[in-house]
Amino acid sequence: MAAAWIRGRARAPRDRRADRGHLRVDPMLDLNEFLTFSAIADTKSFSRAAEKLGISKALASKHMADLERSLGVRLLHRTTRKLGLTPAGELFHDRCRQLIAHAEDARHEIEQFRSSPGGHIRISSAMTFGRRHLLPAIARFLARYPEVSVDVDLSQQFPDLITGGADVVIRQADEPVLLSLVARRLAPMRMVACASPAYLARRPAPLTPADLAAHNCLVYFANARGEWTFQGPDGDCAVKPKGNFKANSADAVVEAALADLGIAVVPTFAASEALRDGRLRRVLADYRLPERALYAAYLPNPTMAHCTRLFVDFLVAQFGEQPYWD
Repeated sequence: MAAAWIRGRARAPRDRRADRGHLRVDPMLDLNEFLTFSAIADTKSFSRAAEKLGISKALASKHMADLERSLGVRLLHRTTRKLGLTPAGELFHDRCRQLIAHAEDARHEIEQFRSSPGGHIRISSAMTFGRRHLLPAIARFLARYPEVSVDVDLSQQFPDLITGGADVVIRQADEPVLLSLVARRLAPMRMVACASPAYLARRPAPLTPADLAAHNCLVYFANARGEWTFQGPDGDCAVKPKGNFKANSADAVVEAALADLGIAVVPTFAASEALRDGRLRRVLADYRLPERALYAAYLPNPTMAHCTRLFVDFLVAQFGEQPYWD
């Protein structure tokens, strides 16, 4: 949206008519200047705002000078080390954000009338699920809807949807931040305890969770809250995993297990391939680990972009309650 406004920058010709009863917009006001000001106010930097909008710093400075001249007030406090908003700038920034949001909503509402869906989607996902399963799904989605474009961020950090960090976030269900979002269930997130055949040849496979005390445990930060809880014939059994390897990536823990380092508890979407081809073996098969779920989360917005809705619906159909990796 921002880039489209900037590329289409043109001042409306001055309307000399002053017909009484007709609302006229000041022809000296340029919406691109509003957008530039809002970006500068958000980032507190001319350089970062220009980069965000895809324009030069010089053009961003010109937009601000033209806007302040048109309005007849100073919007920014500028020093060599700091940039801030004047009282007038604070008020105008709030109005600009509303204006930009309304413009985005209007564009999203119109998209549904296109014969071939288009638009842009910003997607955030944790690294392992994103690399193994989300990226192939995105490729299939883009093959079906070639006029849609996507930005993908694979990171353990949850983005700020309110400030525009992402349109859709793919995460497990127990993320507290999901409580304030709309969340569509994509698939169950099942956990499995496993180890390599070579490791199990050196040490007898555990028969009960208590036997893990004699093993090197490989800990995945995302689902390790200080203990592993197993559900078995005699009820729940919690153990404190002890070992010499911890990571915040399921892929990293799987690789450690494949390197014969110990017993790992990881999501099946990360270990399924190695389990199928025998490079890893499941242990404690008579015990179950608590099941979570993978969700697509987004802001509650009745005018959400049509392409974003299509994408979420597509993911629900791609994965489901019996995902292919299980």
